[in-house]
Amino acid sequence: MRYGSMRGFQFAMQLFASNRITWGALFVASLALTRCGGNPAVSGAPPTGIGTGGASGSGGTGASGGTAGTGTQIHVGDAGMSGSDAGGEGGAAEVEPTCGDGLLNQTLEVCDDGNVESSDGCTADCRQIEANHACPTPGAPCVSTVKCGDGKITGSETCDDGNAKSGDGCDRSCQLEDGWRCPFQGLACEAGQCGDGVLAGLEECEWDPDGARPDGCSETCKIEAGYDCDPVTFACVATECGNGEVERGEQCDDRNSAPFDGCYHCLLEPDCANGVCTAICGDGQRFAGEECDDGNTRSGDGCSAECKVEPGFECVDVSSDPPDSISQPVLLRDFIGVDRSTDKTAFPEHPDFNRLGGSGTLGEVETELDADDKPVYACPNGDCDANPGHQQVSCVGSSPCRPNLSTPENFAEWYRDTDDVNIAVPSEVPLLRQAGGEYLYDSADTTADGKNYFDLIGMNGWVGKGGETLAPCGAGSAPDRNVSFTSETHFWFEYQGGERFDFAGDDDTWVFVNGQLAIDIGGLHVPKSGYFILDDANGTATVWSQVEQEQASLGEHTIDLGLSMGGIYEVAMFQAERNECGSNFKVTLKNFNGPKSTCASVCGDGIVASDELCDDGPDGNDGKYGHCGKDCRSRGPYCGDGTTDAKEECDDGVNLSQYGGCAPGCVLGPVCGDGIVQSPYEQCDDAVNDGGYGECFRGCVFKDRCGDGKVQGPEECDDGNRTNGDGCNNDCKSGAVR
Repeated sequence: MRYGSMRGFQFAMQLFASNRITWGALFVASLALTRCGGNPAVSGAPPTGIGTGGASGSGGTGASGGTAGTGTQIHVGDAGMSGSDAGGEGGAAEVEPTCGDGLLNQTLEVCDDGNVESSDGCTADCRQIEANHACPTPGAPCVSTVKCGDGKITGSETCDDGNAKSGDGCDRSCQLEDGWRCPFQGLACEAGQCGDGVLAGLEECEWDPDGARPDGCSETCKIEAGYDCDPVTFACVATECGNGEVERGEQCDDRNSAPFDGCYHCLLEPDCANGVCTAICGDGQRFAGEECDDGNTRSGDGCSAECKVEPGFECVDVSSDPPDSISQPVLLRDFIGVDRSTDKTAFPEHPDFNRLGGSGTLGEVETELDADDKPVYACPNGDCDANPGHQQVSCVGSSPCRPNLSTPENFAEWYRDTDDVNIAVPSEVPLLRQAGGEYLYDSADTTADGKNYFDLIGMNGWVGKGGETLAPCGAGSAPDRNVSFTSETHFWFEYQGGERFDFAGDDDTWVFVNGQLAIDIGGLHVPKSGYFILDDANGTATVWSQVEQEQASLGEHTIDLGLSMGGIYEVAMFQAERNECGSNFKVTLKNFNGPKSTCASVCGDGIVASDELCDDGPDGNDGKYGHCGKDCRSRGPYCGDGTTDAKEECDDGVNLSQYGGCAPGCVLGPVCGDGIVQSPYEQCDDAVNDGGYGECFRGCVFKDRCGDGKVQGPEECDDGNRTNGDGCNNDCKSGAVR
């Protein structure tokens, strides 16, 4: 017995068991099922109904018992449905195959998703699969084949750059983003024209195309140094270092202009808390750990704000073209020396300044800096309490050896801001490049305006406050000077070996490397000199000090500074001008400078850099159709230039039409009559669309067909649907299911 016959027999047995069918009827039904063997239209399909010939009913005796009578129809799959059937030969009936029954059971059907609606992948007549759909399983919904990110523009996509992420011109649903153009499917999109009023791509600023370009925004839509621009309003304002707000181009803002407190000129200073210092991106010196350093913290110019080389760029060190001068920060602190106060009660004098003279004193400070990176007063014989005058018991030179040092507490004020004692004056001194490559600052060099070293404080110190008088240091027309001050400076270097530091001057001078004392020229004295030279490999230094030579007969010697090759370390120099009119200051640096980076985009590497329009790689950039120009800043004819070229079907400059116009890729979009159904614009498209019954009408819509609610053509009825069992069957025939 076939599958359908077995199912029908089992169902009849269930009715018999429930006293709803007699043995005679059961026999007739089973016989009919055995004869029919299921639905002849579809091999193996189960029967759709069982007719009984009058048994226990009001009908006749069936085919072998007399005239046809009224019987009961059993509809497998729609259990419980009843109706009338012309009993005939046992009353067997079949449902007519039709579109919407979920079966591919007609010659012209290519899909059947179980409904008779278009715009879901399968047209209402089941004769066409709509564009960008697949219908693999009859009776199941069709599925879309559109996939954003596959590099193909399909469905409702207006772009596809090969990925499904936003912010690159083509968003995650493959829709074109404002301010972008995507002329080639599968390839990266391009930002629109600078000045079009839309901030896109690597643009940092923009302006209204009907207005003027604002100050601070360059012609290439880059924010200029010293400005910040609002990405929404496009307004640009000058940044202000020192206002406490970290603005564009700033790494910090501590509301002051003082160096060596971690933030200077709103850029971070190296942190040397753990010995080896950290390089600071943007200082114009490429140190270890930095791929580049072009002297700013702006991205988009080849060297990023993190000092990483940006895609499409190459950065090289410019050691062959060093700067002519280096501006070295110096923090001065002004004191009122003895006999220089205008009112000793209101403006107390400091006992360590402008007192007597000397020829130099060794050992005034400890050999290591303290936790604040400041020198520490060294007590005579190591015990300050036992020496209330803080003078060494015995020493070489003048006696007592410290006529101008009073107490550790007073010394601690030399290099710390102290209210009513000193006034901090941030400044800078120029170090000029010499013929041998070294950099020199000499206060005696009037051609370099070096005398300004003594005028740096000018009227900004105690003289400006009215608490101190100028020292009569001038000769003839030379100006008097503001005297009695200290200076502090720090700089950082990458240890490579061969670095040299020279100093000559007066008075107190101490130079520390990696927190350790390297040059000691302490005490009041006439100009004295000293130097250190770092070893090429082992982290030591050869040092010499004129004071050490004279006071302790110590010539050139070696000290271990604990440096490691490639490490970044600090040089800190502390100096004091403690006696009026006789001070000099000369410092020479060699091989301390880290190289500055210059970056340029590489046209032909296949990477579109921030200053390039396109880049087709080493074999492209020939300016032909669809190709980039030789300079990577122009391109040949392309889809989207508004001109229809020989390789294009159309080009309206936009090319975003999805139906009936110019589509992405400069091809004509789909239209009614091309034989491809485009939902939701078309219900059908048989390429003729002449509008016969059940066929596609002009405009690619269905007009006259079964299920439209109008009785027409071969129809006996039309109740607006194609459902069986409601009086009008799915083929618009009335009566029993056929």
